[in-house]
Amino acid sequence: MHLRVFCLIIHVEFHARQMKRAVIYILLLLPFAVFVSCGRDGRVRDVLRTADSLLETRPDSALQLLRSDSAVFAAAGRAVRMGSVLTRTEAEDKLYVTHRSDSAILPAVEYFSRRGPEVQSVRAWYLLGRVYYDMMLYGRALSAFDNALAVKTDSDSVVCRYKARAATWAGAVYEEKSLHSDALRYNKTAYGYALHSDVHTTQVYTLRDIGRSYSNLKKNDTAIPYYLRAAEKAKELGAMSLYNIVMDELAGIYIEEDKFDDARRALSTSFQSKSARNMAAHYFIWAMYFEGVGRLDSAIAYNKYGMSFADEYINRDVSLDMAKLYCKQEKYKEALRYYEKYSVYSDSINANRVLEYDDLLSHVEKMVNIERKNSALANEKMYLVILISVIIVVVITGLFIIIRYYFTVKKNLLEQQKRVKKYLRYRHKHEIQNINRNKKKIEQLKKELFLSNEKLTELRKSLMRNEAELLAIKNEQMVFEQKHRELLVVDLVETEVYKLYHNSTARPTSADYHKLIAALNKAYNNFTQRLKDFYPAISDNEIWICCMIKIVLTPKDICNISYYTFSSLSMAKSRLYKKMFNKNGSARDLDLFIRNF
Repeated sequence: MHLRVFCLIIHVEFHARQMKRAVIYILLLLPFAVFVSCGRDGRVRDVLRTADSLLETRPDSALQLLRSDSAVFAAAGRAVRMGSVLTRTEAEDKLYVTHRSDSAILPAVEYFSRRGPEVQSVRAWYLLGRVYYDMMLYGRALSAFDNALAVKTDSDSVVCRYKARAATWAGAVYEEKSLHSDALRYNKTAYGYALHSDVHTTQVYTLRDIGRSYSNLKKNDTAIPYYLRAAEKAKELGAMSLYNIVMDELAGIYIEEDKFDDARRALSTSFQSKSARNMAAHYFIWAMYFEGVGRLDSAIAYNKYGMSFADEYINRDVSLDMAKLYCKQEKYKEALRYYEKYSVYSDSINANRVLEYDDLLSHVEKMVNIERKNSALANEKMYLVILISVIIVVVITGLFIIIRYYFTVKKNLLEQQKRVKKYLRYRHKHEIQNINRNKKKIEQLKKELFLSNEKLTELRKSLMRNEAELLAIKNEQMVFEQKHRELLVVDLVETEVYKLYHNSTARPTSADYHKLIAALNKAYNNFTQRLKDFYPAISDNEIWICCMIKIVLTPKDICNISYYTFSSLSMAKSRLYKKMFNKNGSARDLDLFIRNF
């Protein structure tokens, strides 16, 4: 109503081109509309909460409340409307109203499965399964029940209630198809959730269903204790109608075991249920009892009472039992009539079975496809695990090799540095020591000659003079060698190859480079060979750089006769220095070392 008023006002105001007044009207009416809308939704939510609170004890009152306010719910927000669908569906389910369509429940399932909360999500999936169960679409029912069980929250008692019921009805589907082991598995799952449910009668149903599964598996000795526990729990909770139902089923098991006295005691309790299904079961079990004790008239009478409450599935089987009972009494005309009923029921059921099996096969095919996809994913996962493991092993091995190589190179460099330093120290120290020792010897000899002129013989004096002269000659020889080396360096400077490399316009060839190496080795005591001895890892290109440094070429000159730029030459020198000494150094540091080497 308020939206129509808004549209009318806006329409009139725009026609009158009075935008300002329209905006004022809208701003004034909007809070009022929001307030009215919120108030209406609030009242509807209160009604919905009341209906939900009545579901477990008075589902008929809950359904009546929802129907009386159906128009109000239709105008409410989407969340409230979807919640009312769930409540109405659950109320009808508790009142044994057979569900015929999923059109109402599907939007609610879609809404709550996406938006939550978890309680509404698991409730929606459970009720969808119940709808499909009544429609005999058992494959879809199982999918819905499994989705309810897949909702992750397990700590909430209400969630556990709906999960217990979903597992129970999934077990009922498997019982329907005589898959009793699968039914037992679901029933035990249901009992696990029932222990944490907020509705304690759920435990009674799940214990009863476990006993039923064991009975169907021909394990009545195991089934009976579960029925007794279920009956004891029902009595403890004061749920006498439920207690009667459990005792009726227990009586049926006693009859199968020919324990008719126990069966009679189980059936002796006052039956209080008003449900058509429970009434039918109660009469049929009495019929079983009377047939077991030989009272066929009573068995027939109770079967007739039960058939008035039962569905066509049960009536089909009971019709066959009735025909057999009449045959025992030799009433073949009556027996034939029930055989005909059996045939009619069978034709109707078989028509429904086609739909059931198609849906169930669809569910099985879906599950097979899921398993196939899971298997493919598992194989891919295994392949990825193997691939990642191989990569990790390769990477670790590679890192180990690189680290080991690094430490080996580092160790070799340190040993080379020690040998070079030791050699240089030894050479320098040896030369100085020899010169100093010779000088001391000369001084000592001179002193001895001076002090012992009268004491020594002429021969001794002659020997001492000769030794002094010899030492002087050695010193002169060492000085000569130093000067000779200097002359060799001077001669190097005067060689054609040296001048060629210092000519900025020249372009030396590889042959010229070999001549230069020969000249350098001659002038500097096998310069290149000593470099290789102390640094075996040095490359030919690095030897070339060292030769250019040794003949005092500037970086500009080196760049002119090579492919190096100033920056790349500087970097090459720095890398070579680090390679030789295992520490950072500049191009200048390398130049100083090579020129003094």
